[in-house]
Amino acid sequence: MIMSRIRITVVLAFLCAAAAFGQRSAGDRANINPVFLIDMPVAGILPATSGSVETYLYPNGGILACFSYGLITNLNVGISYGGTNLIGSGGITWNNLPGFSARYRVMEESMVRPAIVVGFDTQGRDGWMPGAKQYIMKSPGLFIAASKNYQFFGTITFHGGTNYTLERHDDDMDPNIFLGAEKSVGPIASVLLEYNFAFDNDKNRKGFWNGSLGLGARVSTNIGFNIDVLFKNLLTAEFIHDKIIRAVRIQYVRYL
Repeated sequence: MIMSRIRITVVLAFLCAAAAFGQRSAGDRANINPVFLIDMPVAGILPATSGSVETYLYPNGGILACFSYGLITNLNVGISYGGTNLIGSGGITWNNLPGFSARYRVMEESMVRPAIVVGFDTQGRDGWMPGAKQYIMKSPGLFIAASKNYQFFGTITFHGGTNYTLERHDDDMDPNIFLGAEKSVGPIASVLLEYNFAFDNDKNRKGFWNGSLGLGARVSTNIGFNIDVLFKNLLTAEFIHDKIIRAVRIQYVRYL
């Protein structure tokens, strides 16, 4: 009972944190780089002394709360925690452990080269499965991500990378790759496209196009909130999930 109350208090503290001086991560007026596309990490980095509070809402009453902080220039650290069935009735399935993340930008973007970030992230998405001892969408684990921005009727950014998850109870030891793109639509909105090949989550069904396709839209407000509406697993890869996953992510970024 005491542990459950502590967990709920931690989640609520994440959800309630907000203040002025926020930053935008979508549209032509974006002034801060996103650190995720849909599920997979990209080469964005929070500026030093800025913090991000994120709430991720997923099926079956799931809530995931995340906090990230720009510790020094080009280095971010973060912590996250949540559970399934927090909204609804019946028992709550808490995540097995808090998620931890760190990322460092090793190369800045230039006219000819992409920005490159290396890091690790133990936080998966869309619910912890106690029997399988993994998340529905496995955590990235160790990763390298690259992003390159171009001017094209606003801005368009291409993303790609590779990762090696630490969730290996299914004995699928393969590394993974992911690709994506982000296109601005006017001053405050962007559309998102991501393909996660899920090579690290398809042991019993190998194939190049058996991964998770995701689409989304991101809107930034003038008070620092960034809101994503996400549609994931559009190819309904059954070894990931047997249905399309709809999720919402609400992020707030400000200098601390």
